[in-house]
Amino acid sequence: MRSILEGELQSVRDGITALVAQAADATERAVDALVNRNFDEAREVKWGDKAMDALRYNIERVCLAAMATQQPVAHDLRELIAASIVAVELERCGDYAKGVAKAARRIVRSDGGISPFNLPDMDRLARSMLERSVRAFLEGDVQLAQQVLEDDERLDQMYNALLAQVMNAMADSPRNIECGMWLLHAGHSLERIGDRATNVAERAIFVATGELTGDLNAHDSGQARALA
Repeated sequence: MRSILEGELQSVRDGITALVAQAADATERAVDALVNRNFDEAREVKWGDKAMDALRYNIERVCLAAMATQQPVAHDLRELIAASIVAVELERCGDYAKGVAKAARRIVRSDGGISPFNLPDMDRLARSMLERSVRAFLEGDVQLAQQVLEDDERLDQMYNALLAQVMNAMADSPRNIECGMWLLHAGHSLERIGDRATNVAERAIFVATGELTGDLNAHDSGQARALA
């Protein structure tokens, strides 16, 4: 029984690893398409979204099957519950990457000359947060997860800086308005990827310690204690 459960846990871990790699790759390619005004590359990001959806559902299926048939407890149960949630978070990051790709296509069509400003820096930090949060989840590294939580404020500050720069550019010339709006859409998508990364980091802490962090109500806290 234990060997079967270990095999299913490893299958889930492998799926999570593949899913975060796909999400990070899609985000990087979407931002590259935006910066370099590459319409075809942006369109390819959209086409890859269905593969991420399928992988997410497969992870959820394996988690549910393992919980139903193997009766996991303590750490194993926490990992399976958290993994099904993490899979959703990563799939949503793929949706945000698709949002950046949509912004890239619209910016190409608008023919605006506005700079991407600090968007590439936001991309690097958001992807780093996402990849580190999953590594923390897979390795049970609470300290690494805490670092991801701390970086969320940095990403928020970068988005606020982007907002100020874009608003100034839009005020300077009406020609920049459409391009600027889509640039902010892309920036907001990257900021949301950072939020999803913090959610994964919180789940990593939950698996490792049995304690949930963040804004919890009494019901959630009671569930965490029951699974500890």
